[in-house]
Amino acid sequence: MTQETGDPIWNTAWDWVQREHDSESFDEAARAEMTAWLLADPAHRRAYDKATRLWLLAGFVPPINDFGDDLPDADAEPRAVK
Repeated sequence: MTQETGDPIWNTAWDWVQREHDSESFDEAARAEMTAWLLADPAHRRAYDKATRLWLLAGFVPPINDFGDDLPDADAEPRAVK
């Protein structure tokens, strides 16, 4: 997480970024509400831009459990840890 978690502007910006990527609930009314929030204060736009960059960067990080073919079969002998 980031250090901004106690900042209500950051929290709202992060909520908007998450909602924006949920196509089922982000309709034209939500877009209008988000736009109004962004226009209300330059700090809102700065936080939103930062949250958007974080969202984008997080997409480039592979999931922690994405081992692909590196995992042995479930019935294989355990390997020694180096």
